[in-house]
Amino acid sequence: MKTIWYFGLEPLKARYTYQLCKEWIPDTFKEYPVRFVEVEGKYDNDQQIKVGVVLDAVGRGKYSLSQCDNFLTAIAEGNVKNGDVIYLQDFWTSGFSSVLYALDLYHIKVKIYAMVHAQSVDEYDFTYPMAYWMRHYELGLDRRLAGIFVASTIHRDQLRFAGFEAPIHVVSLPIHIKETRKKLPYSTTKKNVVLFSSRLDKEKNPYFMLQVAEQFLETHPDWEWHLTTSGKEFRSSLPNIVKELYAYSVIQPRFKLLANLTKEEYYNELAECKIQFNSSLQDYVSWTVIEATIFGADIVYPNFRSFKEFIPKDRVYTPFDCTNAVQVIENAIGNLREHPEIGYKSDLGRRLEGYIMATDYEGAELNIWHEEAYILNLLYDN
Repeated sequence: MKTIWYFGLEPLKARYTYQLCKEWIPDTFKEYPVRFVEVEGKYDNDQQIKVGVVLDAVGRGKYSLSQCDNFLTAIAEGNVKNGDVIYLQDFWTSGFSSVLYALDLYHIKVKIYAMVHAQSVDEYDFTYPMAYWMRHYELGLDRRLAGIFVASTIHRDQLRFAGFEAPIHVVSLPIHIKETRKKLPYSTTKKNVVLFSSRLDKEKNPYFMLQVAEQFLETHPDWEWHLTTSGKEFRSSLPNIVKELYAYSVIQPRFKLLANLTKEEYYNELAECKIQFNSSLQDYVSWTVIEATIFGADIVYPNFRSFKEFIPKDRVYTPFDCTNAVQVIENAIGNLREHPEIGYKSDLGRRLEGYIMATDYEGAELNIWHEEAYILNLLYDN
């Protein structure tokens, strides 16, 4: 029986990473005759981001290094076998070169897969300025991969343009609808709330979001605009945005900043809001849109990059056009509806990942957004 060795992200309960790494991905492999082993690392569950964007710069490295340390022990003890699979939940897993080195010297043949969330091919990502040194490592690791998972077609194309050669499968982001809904077992009533739940960093375009909120709230006195974060406080790579948001919340009490939310409290916000608004320049799909639509929110997103691929045309606005963004919100208010297909396809993408790794799939590259029927046949024929 082959073993799936899973290098997950730090499973922080306040973020999606706990559900992803402790619930969603492990459950994915239960339908296959494989052994699933989480390669654990050391972390602080209350860890806050001191330096960095998505995860703490030092904390992320320490966690990855401790995972590699534990896996090297597994190699030395003879627990890693030919035919096993390694799955890196994040392509950038610090210290993984030591694993490749050991596998070669022990003559162990495994298949390695990785999820690429952005990396230096994305001009809006925080790693882009590191491309002058990082790209060499990225392409080196690519040569050792049996497959790459990405969320959107445009990201796949950017990786190809940058010289990546491994098979690239477009799977959305790997959510588990059933497990996600368990976090909010009770029903809620929709309220006149527009919700913004993205980070406040530069690539999420928070200054534009503030402009839209100001214009919208000025002409819609019976609506509120909420911002959420699981962090103990709001933070941003932009020096003044948090101060400006709080300053506006003082003069406009219907503009509310909700910090230190538990995952259940966040899901309650999604379930109660009528519209989720996004202004990102960077997302390849988005955890926010998947979770929002799972809990029945309508959505308004920029007509930009990956969003063109899966957001309905009447729910996208012209990027950087504040008036048009408000118009699309107003149009959505007049015809509120749910978008279950986004979460459904993302759940299917999670299962597709499991199929590819568990069955040693070596066919053509697959795309969850454009080949749903074919992928369903693959999964159910198995």
